[in-house]
Amino acid sequence: MSEEVALSPALSGILASAYEPGGLICAYRFDNGVPSAMRWRDVQHADLEVAAPSFSWLHAKSVDGKIRHWLETEEAIPEHIREFLLSSDITPCLNATENGVYGTLADIKMEISDTGTEKGALHFFLDSRRLLTLRNQALCSTNLLRQEVAAGETFANTTELFAGLLRCLGDGFTDRIEILNDEVDDIEESVLSDRRSEDRAALSAIRRQLAELRRHINPERRLLQQFNRLRPAWITPAAQEQLTQSMDAFNELHLTLEALYERAKLLQEEIASQMSEQMNRNLMALSILTALLMPATLVSGIFGMNVAGLPGLHDEYSFLVVMGVMLVMGLATVGLLKWIKIW
Repeated sequence: MSEEVALSPALSGILASAYEPGGLICAYRFDNGVPSAMRWRDVQHADLEVAAPSFSWLHAKSVDGKIRHWLETEEAIPEHIREFLLSSDITPCLNATENGVYGTLADIKMEISDTGTEKGALHFFLDSRRLLTLRNQALCSTNLLRQEVAAGETFANTTELFAGLLRCLGDGFTDRIEILNDEVDDIEESVLSDRRSEDRAALSAIRRQLAELRRHINPERRLLQQFNRLRPAWITPAAQEQLTQSMDAFNELHLTLEALYERAKLLQEEIASQMSEQMNRNLMALSILTALLMPATLVSGIFGMNVAGLPGLHDEYSFLVVMGVMLVMGLATVGLLKWIKIW
C-alpha cells in the first residue's frame, strides 16, 4: 500500500525552482495591465493559460541550454523567428510579419566586457500576446524595465510594454550621455584655465565613446521610424502614441549627442591650438637665445683660432677687451631685436 508524502510549501518551491533554467531572468503575466510573476512551468504552458487580453513577458539568456531547447520547440513562434532569436547577429534590425514584429536592438551593457566595448545586443519578438527578449550579457534597458515591472508598473498591452522598454533604453543612453557631458564640462573649465596637460587624451577617449553611442542611437532611430510606418493592425492608438513619444525622445537624444560631440571636437581643437601656441613661444625663446649668443660665439670662435698673428696674445688686458666687445655686440643684438619688434 503506497503512502503519499505531503511536501511543505517551502520544500515544494525549492524543488520547483531546482528545475528552472538558470537563464530565466524574469517572466511576468499581465492581467488587466497588472503584472504577476510566472514560474518556469507557467512559461511552458503560457500559450494555453495566457489568453487575450492578458499577455506575458519573458526575458532570458540566449546562451542557456534549457532556454534554447524550449525556444527551438516552441511551436507558437514561427521557425524562422526562432532561428533569428537564437542567432548571434548583433546588427540592429527590424522585421515584420503578419502577426508580429521581431528584431535586434543595440543597448549598453551594465558591465564592460574584456573587449572594452559597451555595446550589447537585445533580440526581441513582439506580438499581441507576448514580448520575448533574449540577451547574452546584462543590459541597461531590460534591467530598468524589470525593476519597473517588479515595482508594480502597469502596461495595458505588449506594445505599451515594448514602448516602456524603448523608454528604458533611452534612459540608459541619457544617463551615459550625462556622464560624458559632465566630463566635457570639467575638461572645458580646465582648458580655459590652462590647468591640465592630459585633457587632450581625455577628450580623445570621450570622442570615441560619443562616436560609439552615435552608432547605437542612429540605428534605433531608424528602427523606430520604420516601426512607426508599419503600424500593425493589432497595435492600439494609445500604444502607437507611446511609440511616437519614444521616437521623439530618441531624436532629442540624437541632437544632444551631436551637440556634445561638436563641443568635444571644438575643445580638442582648442587644446591643439594652445599646444601649437606654446610650441611657437618656445621656438621664439630658443631663436632669441640663439641670436643673443651668435655674436659672442663668433668672437670666441675667432679668438679661439690657434694661428700665428692673433692679436692680444701677450697683452694682459686683451681678455677684458674681448669680453667687452662680446657684451657690446650682445646688447646691440638686443637693441636690434627690439627695433624690429621681434622681442
